[in-house]
Amino acid sequence: MNSDLVAVLDLGSTKVTCLAASAEGSDGMAIHAISTVPCRGMRKGQVSDLAEVSRAIAHVVKAVEEQVGEEIDGVVVGVSGGHIEGVNSQGLKPIFPAGRKITHQDVLEVINHSRELNVGDEREQIQALPREFRVDGQRNVQRPVGKNGAKLEVFSYIVTGQTSSLQNIERAVAEAGKHVEQMVIQPLASGIGVLTPQEMELGAAVIDIGGSTTDVAIFINGSIAFSISIPLGGLSVTNDLSTLLKTSPEEAEKLKVQSGHAKASMIDEKESIEVQQLGQPVGRPMQRRVLCEIIESRMREIATLVGKELENSPFGTALPGGIALTGGGAALPGTDILFGETLSRYRFRVAEPKLSKKFNPQAGLATSVGLASFTIQCFDELSPANGVQPWRDKVKSLFSMLNTK
Repeated sequence: MNSDLVAVLDLGSTKVTCLAASAEGSDGMAIHAISTVPCRGMRKGQVSDLAEVSRAIAHVVKAVEEQVGEEIDGVVVGVSGGHIEGVNSQGLKPIFPAGRKITHQDVLEVINHSRELNVGDEREQIQALPREFRVDGQRNVQRPVGKNGAKLEVFSYIVTGQTSSLQNIERAVAEAGKHVEQMVIQPLASGIGVLTPQEMELGAAVIDIGGSTTDVAIFINGSIAFSISIPLGGLSVTNDLSTLLKTSPEEAEKLKVQSGHAKASMIDEKESIEVQQLGQPVGRPMQRRVLCEIIESRMREIATLVGKELENSPFGTALPGGIALTGGGAALPGTDILFGETLSRYRFRVAEPKLSKKFNPQAGLATSVGLASFTIQCFDELSPANGVQPWRDKVKSLFSMLNTK
């Protein structure tokens, strides 16, 4: 694969997406290819059908290879789900001789010190993301390289995952004939995909409503500070409709997409839709508002759970940059209104990354675009922990925090 080209995989609960991009200009990115195929082999961020996921990966990567005209060897994979955990950790490094200029190596070493955590035999580190540096007690230093000091500190967000879950993802990629170059948590990628640097600096959050999970991430002072995955998403709405309306999952999904709304009160009571129930030869007329009441009930539950997680986090009270709603679930009309009504202290907007005219607009690309952007910008790797060089010992940090310019 061209060394300038990066390929990323978003393994969702309803689809798998592959995107290829390269750097453009000083801080931009050019997207060269996108491919998406339906896939039900992932559930709540974990592989439930290895063969299905592997086939989907092979299909989308091949499609992207045909678009860019070259073979892709390795991919950066987004990971999420309840097995992903994040913790804030502190690292410290004395500077000798005291008062000399801090080097790039000092920064890498202090971040590695913050990684010295006992995560247990069944878990492993995925990412170490610096939130704040301090030099001789001076807070909020974003670029310590070149500053004089005697003590360098870092506050990092350390992300870990269940080893078996990560290995299953690696195996699915390997059986598709590729290898994992890096794993990146999806909430971080979604935030990078739709939040502006100014919003991240002020304090903002992203809520990515996927198929079987809703991922939440909070960004403070330009870096991620908190993330959580809630085991409910758009498929929960579809399942509710299928059960209560006695329809097939396919019919329920069609009704949701074509006639759904997250705020039932905004639908005229006189509006009618046709529902094709299981075992019935003809469709049954029904008030559209009844459909939307079922949808609203589940979407309000998701909003309430998100609100509890925000309130329980140390950072949820300070989000002047607002909250971006993204993902396929956020494409449901009225979602921003419902969230704004349920969580009235926050300001919401629906956001999707901007694509060039060559690609058709589609919801659910925030993670893929963010994965590519992160990979292109974050090319500093922390030193290996055990002397070997698999992806898990090349834990990338946010390049913006390590930039020496």
